[in-house]
Amino acid sequence: MQACGREWQPIVLVAEPQALPGMWLEDVLTGVGCAVSGPYGSCEDAAASLDGSPPDFAVVSVDLNRGPGFPLACALRRRGIPFALIAGNAPVPGAFADVPVFDRLFDARDMVSAVAASCAVSGCPRTCPMLGRIAAGEELALDQCPTACRA
Repeated sequence: MQACGREWQPIVLVAEPQALPGMWLEDVLTGVGCAVSGPYGSCEDAAASLDGSPPDFAVVSVDLNRGPGFPLACALRRRGIPFALIAGNAPVPGAFADVPVFDRLFDARDMVSAVAASCAVSGCPRTCPMLGRIAAGEELALDQCPTACRA
């Protein structure tokens, strides 16, 4: 994917309790150049991974082992990490009306589009050394972007 004028590999956290859908998501995402964190089967395991290298995007199943995925979704939102939900037939609370919601049977291209759109909105990957300044609202010209971020 392109961001900040260069190719970069976004990290996508996958929280999916079922082995085959989790492996399928991992294959789809790595196939388009993403690095995958997970798949994690529980909210606790996925949330614990946030303390390491934070993802650029997350795909969260509503039905995780040992409980729903909504606490993880709230933790992602608090950290400013965009995400999509895989809901199947489970109801999604209104608090997540602004989040992409996928049925259990979805087209891989739709998920890839959601990841790409979210990463494009951020402008730079989380690894970009200028991200902190950008997040703080500082106006930056392209020539201020480090050489590592330029094409």
